[in-house]
Amino acid sequence: MHPNADNLIAARFDTIIYDLDGTLIDSARDMCVAVSRLMADHNLPPISDDDARLFMGEGSKVTIKRAFAKNGITLDDAALSAATRQFVQYYEEFPVRYTVAFDGVAEVVARLDQLGLRQGVATNKFENPARTILRDLKLMPPIADVAGADTFTVRKPDPGHVLKLIDRLGGRRDRAIMIGDSIHDVAAAHAGGLPAVLVSWGYTARPAKELGAEAVIDHFARLPQALEQIAARG
Repeated sequence: MHPNADNLIAARFDTIIYDLDGTLIDSARDMCVAVSRLMADHNLPPISDDDARLFMGEGSKVTIKRAFAKNGITLDDAALSAATRQFVQYYEEFPVRYTVAFDGVAEVVARLDQLGLRQGVATNKFENPARTILRDLKLMPPIADVAGADTFTVRKPDPGHVLKLIDRLGGRRDRAIMIGDSIHDVAAAHAGGLPAVLVSWGYTARPAKELGAEAVIDHFARLPQALEQIAARG
């Protein structure tokens, strides 16, 4: 990296917004266990960790809808809402039994905190379990705030989810960036006028390199370098 990389990053950015699942944390096993408990309640087979990775990203209700659809079942709105509530109850009992931060996350988050950058998480997971996970994994602080699917009236890919969080953190929208793993993160960022960096290992059916982000990283330790390169472009 350039010897003045930290100065470049701090001059260009004051706020970093992260996606959670598939970006900062590998939560597929805990999600899989909770969904599979729900499936058992309905005499259906369990899902796999790979299923969980593909079903996640658009909120709990979509996750549950996809889990039932795998078995050829379409629930009406009332039944889907009830099933989602039961899933959330199961998930919130044990949200961090198997969940871990990806390699390099803690170190990079600490480094960006030392640069004085505001850091927040915009996730389509509900806010309460997201906060629990971040605290248990010792990522909050330095991550200062979380906006979940139930925090505002909108959620990703609506840019308001990210922009409202930037505002709440006291950051500047023109000095913020989104770090995620899916097309929803890129869509929310670009619609809000922000650049986006994607991780290559995330929970997405389409490869990150095809989703139009300004940079794609293959290890979290490479995030500062990606920030530097984007900052150098102006």
